[in-house]
Amino acid sequence: MPWSFWEAYAVKLLVLGLTLAALYALALRLKRVRFFARGVDRYVTVIESTMLSQHAAVHLLRIGTRYLLIGGGSAGLFKLAEFNAGEFEATRQNI
Repeated sequence: MPWSFWEAYAVKLLVLGLTLAALYALALRLKRVRFFARGVDRYVTVIESTMLSQHAAVHLLRIGTRYLLIGGGSAGLFKLAEFNAGEFEATRQNI
C-alpha cells in the first residue's frame, strides 16, 4: 500500500533532519582538527582593527617580530608607528 501524503512528508523531514545533523557534526569535527584554521604559519597577522569612521580604520599588524600600526582610509594606507616585540610589550603593559 503506498504511503499517504503525511507519511511521505514525515519521512522526508526525518531524512532532512538527519542530513543536517550529520553536516553539523562534520563541521564540528573539522573545526576541532583546525581544518578551517586561519593565521597558522602566516607572516602577517592582524592583531586588532578599529573603525574610526565609515571610511577610516586603524589596524595593528604583526610581521615576524615587528608590530605596525597602520591607518587606512579613502586616501590610502599610512604607517603610523612601528614597534619591536619588546617595545610593544612594554607599551602594552604601561596602558
